[in-house]
Amino acid sequence: MKSKVINIASNRDEYTLTIREKLINILKSRGYDCHDGFSNKGELNITIGGDGTFLRSVRESNFSTIPFIGINTGTLGFYPELTPDDMESFISDYAEGNYTINNVNLIESEIFAAGHTQKIYAVNDVVIKRRDMKTIHMDVRIASNHLEKISGDGLIISSPLGSSAYNKSAGGSLVYPSLKTLQITPLSPIISNAYRCLNCSIIVPPEFEISIYPEKKEDYYVTLLSDGEASDYNELEYVHFRTSKKVIKRLTTGSFNYWNVIKDKFL
Repeated sequence: MKSKVINIASNRDEYTLTIREKLINILKSRGYDCHDGFSNKGELNITIGGDGTFLRSVRESNFSTIPFIGINTGTLGFYPELTPDDMESFISDYAEGNYTINNVNLIESEIFAAGHTQKIYAVNDVVIKRRDMKTIHMDVRIASNHLEKISGDGLIISSPLGSSAYNKSAGGSLVYPSLKTLQITPLSPIISNAYRCLNCSIIVPPEFEISIYPEKKEDYYVTLLSDGEASDYNELEYVHFRTSKKVIKRLTTGSFNYWNVIKDKFL
């Protein structure tokens, strides 16, 4: 028998909690059970909030394979495609199977530090900086080929969906979501007689691995922020970034139009 459990995750501001209560009432009237947070018995994950709520919910679910859709009560709202006014019609469409599910490839970071290996994942981006916020120097390799040494505040490795976030603010390019690419964007790179690097973002196809080698010094802590979640490493040797085969599933009713979102949010 098909599960009728819907997982709901939201932020806690007053307006969002009001919308959450309305959603729960609609779902219950249609015969669904609602779970606060994440249950493996759920058939759908609904987030209520903005992009931050969506990304945090994905991470807290440990990148659940249950499809996600978001209701936007925040500001930008690239990930949540629904508005509160859409809830009734969405539940009807969902019950009738009028939707599609798209796979979103994650960024996979393979970290080598202090003799240990760790893999972490991100939906939007991974940012590399020094913990003390001083200038960081990093060698960049693409497909094992040395490209450049970046000196500056740090760099961003972003996915196509994440290209419209911190990456855009840092001067990176917008990339259409269906493209499987990674983008390298330097943060305030130093361009001088002493330091030279490309003062632009680089878009890398999925078959190429990006490797970052930070300089090694004592008391040199490097911070990696995966979708804003920080981890510190004091003996970081290198990090490999790749387009992961691991995905999350994003449910859409077809109402999401990337170009309209770009126009509405930025123009």
